[in-house]
Parts: sequence; structure tokens; C-alpha cells
Amino acid sequence: MRVDRNILFFVLILFAAKSWGQEVGFFSEGTGATYYDQGVVDKSALGQSSFEYTYPPNYPQYNDKVPCSNKAFKGSTSLKFNYRSSDQGAWKVTIYRSSWASADLSALDSIAFYMYSDVEFPNTALPLIGLRATKKSGSGETNSKMYKLGDYNTTVPTAKWVKIKFPLSVIISDSGNSELNMSSVKGIILGQSESNNSSRLIYIDELTAFKSISEVPSVSGLTADGYDSHVELNWTSTLSGAAFRVYASFDQGQNFQLRAETAEDHYLDFVPSSAKNTTITYRVVTVAQNKESAAVEKSATVRDYSDDELMDLVQRYSFRYFWEGAHQASGMALERSNSGATTAASGATGMGLMAMIVAHERQYKPREEVKDRILKILNFLETCDRHHGAWSHWYDASTSRTKPFSQNDDGGDLVETSFVAQALIALKNYFSATDAKSTQIRETSERLWRGIEWDWYRKDGQNALYWHWSPNNGFQMNMKVTGWNEALVTYVMAAASPTHSIPKEVYEQGWTRNGGIVNARTFYDLPVKLSPDYGGPLFWLHYSHLGINPHGLKDQSVDYWQEYVNTAKIHYQYAIKNPFNYKNYSDKCWGLTASDDPQGYSAHQPMSNDNGTISPTAALASMPYTPTESLKALKYFYRERGAELFGKYGPFDAFNDQQNWVKKAWLGIDQGPIVVMIENHRTGLLWNQVMKDPQLRAGLDKFGFQYEITSVSSEYEIGTLDIFPNPVKNMVMVKLPAPENRAEGMWKIIGMNGHLMKTGTIDGTENHIRIDCSGMSNGIYLFRLDGQRKSYQSKIIIQK
Repeated sequence: MRVDRNILFFVLILFAAKSWGQEVGFFSEGTGATYYDQGVVDKSALGQSSFEYTYPPNYPQYNDKVPCSNKAFKGSTSLKFNYRSSDQGAWKVTIYRSSWASADLSALDSIAFYMYSDVEFPNTALPLIGLRATKKSGSGETNSKMYKLGDYNTTVPTAKWVKIKFPLSVIISDSGNSELNMSSVKGIILGQSESNNSSRLIYIDELTAFKSISEVPSVSGLTADGYDSHVELNWTSTLSGAAFRVYASFDQGQNFQLRAETAEDHYLDFVPSSAKNTTITYRVVTVAQNKESAAVEKSATVRDYSDDELMDLVQRYSFRYFWEGAHQASGMALERSNSGATTAASGATGMGLMAMIVAHERQYKPREEVKDRILKILNFLETCDRHHGAWSHWYDASTSRTKPFSQNDDGGDLVETSFVAQALIALKNYFSATDAKSTQIRETSERLWRGIEWDWYRKDGQNALYWHWSPNNGFQMNMKVTGWNEALVTYVMAAASPTHSIPKEVYEQGWTRNGGIVNARTFYDLPVKLSPDYGGPLFWLHYSHLGINPHGLKDQSVDYWQEYVNTAKIHYQYAIKNPFNYKNYSDKCWGLTASDDPQGYSAHQPMSNDNGTISPTAALASMPYTPTESLKALKYFYRERGAELFGKYGPFDAFNDQQNWVKKAWLGIDQGPIVVMIENHRTGLLWNQVMKDPQLRAGLDKFGFQYEITSVSSEYEIGTLDIFPNPVKNMVMVKLPAPENRAEGMWKIIGMNGHLMKTGTIDGTENHIRIDCSGMSNGIYLFRLDGQRKSYQSKIIIQK
């Protein structure tokens, strides 16, 4: 009989996991540096006894929390037990799991924790221990009897971490605990054992329940991939709840040193400079109950990367946020990596869809899988709650329903919708092949794009767009979208809509404020007209231009390319000048934008809102504007600070060296621009896909923009047309190019003031078109014809 090796291996792994046991954690790290939220002191039972307790910052009403200390056995915090035991009272503390979830301890046999005391601690003084669990009857919760830890442990020596153990069989076999449901344990109780008025101070860490094991299983599937400055290791755990130690040899396997201990199934090892351009040998072991498994070994080579390879590395890692880090059932991008596992963000998803195009082009993932993921996301966007075609800022990804962003923001968010819209335009132009999936992507993208009711958000026909509308609260948010900020794309998308477009007056009065948007100033000898003083947050330069090419982009207000280059360089010079003397600001550590910071979240910008927080996305997504300066920052973040600032989804969101703080998490709206803008710098890929769209260009034309259709490289061409008679009084004839050059397209006549005068479409069979100009005033007009791969333009002179 032949047995499939993969099936056999899987069965062995399952058997090993069940046979070798498991571990359930109740405490490993504090909620903050000073408290553990799920450690609860029973204040009502204290009597004459005392137990130090505290409260979470800003929540004094919850003042029953167990304090934490930075004296830890592992990690950065431990539980601080500072108490006095009176014969006229009793202290009692329950330690719940960090998620408040129950745990199944029915197959486990032990409880243990590590304990530290500055003085010798007699075993007779060890606390009592018990469990809190749901009742077997299913109605409510109950506590077990309490038992003496001193009966199972010896004296704790001075100033040493010692493991304290307790056999669960004592609780299970006691008939007094018959109502205790061991498959649904809520917490571990520690209580007063003395009654002599003694005062004690102890520290407790790594509180777990486990099944004793005699042999620890090795990891499986270990891989080691070398890059420029780090090696990425991945493996599969064969023991639930285990930890892992990573060892490395930098001398051909002669000596190994511990590089990390982690509970994750992966590790990024940033190697010392002496190990660059060498082959490194790694060993990974499973750790459980302070025992190590046999080591599994792999080698990897690190080598110097070119600048282009470094950019690709950062793109590839940041893209993972939208692949591995996404909500897997829907494909939607999560708002952030450290928030609820179902809070999806529409704007981040739009950026993620553009990152999918990069991944497809560069084959970061198999192309058919990328198409499948895109279709999954588009299906969500088509079936979720929409508000006059607009998407909400947040969704519950598991239900497809709007999740309120704030009290009255529970409907459509037009600015976030515009980030989705530019992705839809990119998708329908990029996936031009005739296979079924590409066709479905194009058709769905077009359908979603045409369904956005931009004109509804004019709030009763005003000459301005409004950010929010809700079926529950209407326009109560009352936030007008007006410049200057990240929302230029919102007006351009609204103008480009083939179904719900807005006139130029909405742009002029709502966005540019009839020219009031312009405010010419100079900082560090760099002139700007739109940016706030000293540049404003840099995401304003990124979000609108993930798809709209800023090269050659001009209107009556400004040359956008020069504005953005100067704004990014102002940030660069600001970091060099460092007026507040913040730690590590320099020519390689720069860039302020909206991101997390030590106090929460803020739109950081030079001078007016700078607390020392650097956000890597700021400099990295500015790569098209400041390639030399941004590349210098990339090398600093990755090569010099990678061990602190780089993880499985690329650069961490933000860091503040002044406050010794790093946010080891990621935001979708910060990782997306890294992928897309670096790609635009390298190849112009997303700019080319969006700018070749006839509807998009019609929107720009309507507002009077000058622009370049392509950037870096493209097959797109620009041609001229024969127009006669010219000058013309009434009817004009336009000779059309060959069908293979124009396919189906849109024509338009635009006044020199930017107003769209006439528009129409052609099919693939016409040789010429006749246009009635009798109602138009004397003057010079621009005639444009936009086809699939070619654009044509010529002047029409009307002279009567």
C-alpha cells in the first residue's frame, strides 16, 4: 500500500502536537509599562489587608488593575505584587488572559510562573492559587477552592527568577470543585496565604498553564532567504503555544550565538556589518517548559544590493501588508495591523488595488492569484454598503456593513472613495487582455466607477463637494472638501465621471476658492504656492498622485511638479536644520506626515506640528520628487536601523528617537503609497495606466489642466489631425485616423479658459466626423480625440 508522504507528514505533525502537549498563556506582557488591564484586584475583600493597585491612563474609574514593573523575566514587564497580609482581611487577585477569553485546560496538567524577590522568600509565604471558570451548568462563573503553592515548591532564593509550579490534578480531583468547567477557564487566582501582617514585594512573569512534556518537537519547513542586510527565516510550528530560539553562526558553523527568542513563526535577522556578503548558518529550535528541541538548520547568503534592488525590496515587503496582512475572506485592506481584525478601510484598499497592479507586473505573487485577489476585493466593493455610490471610510469586513468612523460619520466618504476610484481607472486600463479574469476586472471596475454619484455630494447643488453624507445624518458632518490638502484627486475624479460629473465652477469655487488657494512663500530658498508653511504633511503630495501624473501638471494656480519637489526638499532641509534639536534628524532621517506617534495619531509637519516623530512613508513615497534624498533615507531606515524599524510588512509606521519610541505596526494608508510611488518613480506604471484613460483626461481638460499623458516609459503616442475648413464659421470636418490607431474613443472641444464646449464619441467604423460649431463664439479652441493607445489634438479657429 502506497502512502502519500505529505499526508503522512501532516498526520505525524497532528499526532506530535497532541502527544507533546500545549501551553496557554495568562500573562506574558503588561498592557502598558505600568499596569496590566486584565489583572484585577478584589478590593471589596481586602479588609485590613492591602494590595497595591492602579488604573489605566485616563480611566481612573477602573482603579483595580495590577501594577507592572520593568523588572522582567522575559520581555519588558512583569506583574508587581506589593501587599500586606492581615488576619483581619484577605487580598485576592485574578489574572485573566489579555483578550479576556476563556481557555480549555482540561487536557493540561500544570500551572507555572516565574517569581522574583529581592529577599529570600520562604515557601510557606507563597500565595494561594485557584481558578475561575464558567460553571458546568452554563449559568455564570465560579471559583475553585484555593490551594497552598508552598506545598509544591521550595524557598525562593534572593534576587533570582525561580519557576513556581502547581499540579492541576489537585483542583480537578477535589470534589469541592465539581461545578468548575475546566474547558472554559477564565482566570488564575492568587490569594493571601499569611495572616501575620507581613509586607511582601514580589514580581511574577510568564504565567501559563501547560501539559508537561518529555520531548519538544522540532519546527518543520524552515526556510532562510538572504537579502542586502538581513536574512528572513520562516518555519512551521509543531507545538501549539511554543516559543522559538534562533541561533546563527557567522564562522561556517564553528560557533553559534543566540539571535532571538520569539513566539512568531518567522524572524528577520539584521546581520552585523562584518557578516555582509557572506553565507550565514542558522539553527531554529522549539522551546517549551524551558526545554529545547533538536535544531533545524539552514544557510543563507547576504549580499550588497543595487539601489534598484533596494527599492524593489521595500516595495515587495510593503506589498505584503495588502496580501498576508489583509482580511483574507474579503481581500480588503485593514485600517492598521494592530487594530480589530475586521476593520477594513476603503481608501487603504484603493491603494492596495494599485499595489496589486505592481505585484502583477513584477510577479511578487503568481499572476492568476493576483487577479483572483483583485476580483475578490471588487466583489466586496460591489456588494458592501454604498451611499449614493460612495464607499464608507470603514467597513466591518466580515459583514460588508459600514462601520462608523466617528459619531456622525456613518455613511459615504467621498475622499476615501476617490482613492478607490483612481484604482478602478488603473485596473480597467491595465488589465487589457482578453482572458476571462481580465475582462471581469475591467467590466466590474467600469461598473463601480460609473456608479459613484459625485454630484450628489455637492450638498443641494452647491459649487463645492462635501466630504461626507450619511443616510442617518445627511450632511451633518458639513465638511467641505476645499484646498489645499490630499483631496485634489477627489475633484479630478468627480470631473472625469462619465455619469455624475461636476462643472468647472465646483472646482473653482469649492477647491481653489476662486484663486484663494494660492499663497506664495519661500522657505530655505524654495518657493511654494500651495503648501502650508514649511511644507505641511507629505501625504498631501502622495495620495492624489498615486495615479495622476504630476509631471507637467499645471493649472491656473501652480506648476504642481515644481510645487511638490520644493515641498519635499523643504522637509529635507528642515531635518538638516533641525530647529528643535530632535535626536537623529539629519539628511538621511527626515520626513513628516500623518502617522502614529507616542501620543496617538497626528498629521506631523515642520514647525507647527513636530514632536520628533519620523514616518518612513513620508520620505519613501516622495521618491519621485526627491530621488537622491529619499534613497538616502531608505538606506538609513533599512541598512542602519533595520533591526529597529523594519518588519514583515516593510518599514514600521513611525518612530520617535527623542522619546525612545517605535510603533512596531503598520497602517494601510502609509504602506500603500510606498509601493505605488516608488513604482511610479521606477517605471511610471500607475501614472501611465491612469493618465491614458480618456475619461480621466476629459476631467483634467474640463478644469483647464496642462499635463503629460505618460511618464518614464509607455507605448502611448500623441498625434495631430486634419481639420477643415479651419478657420471655420459653422460646420467643421475632422478626418479621423485609421481605426487600429484610435479604436473607440471620445472627442471634445475645449475653450482656452478650460471650459468643455462640446463632446462626443466615435466608433471603429467612421472615417470622419462633422461638428456643428455655429453656436460657438469667435476664438481658438483645442480639439482632442482620445483613443485606446493614442491621443490626437489640434486647434480649431472659429471666425465668423
